[in-house]
Amino acid sequence: MKDVMELLRAKEQELLKLKRQVEALRIALPLLRADDDPHVPATTPATTKGTGQLG
Repeated sequence: MKDVMELLRAKEQELLKLKRQVEALRIALPLLRADDDPHVPATTPATTKGTGQLG
């Protein structure tokens, strides 16, 4: 049973890492859009809340 718990813990850590990366991309996206075309306002929200479920 220990191996299953270790695998679950590792997957949870990987999921947290991916969530942080997605959040960083959401923050960076409006900044990158503003650089591409100064006439397009950066109105994309920095955060969105999901259901927390995969699939």
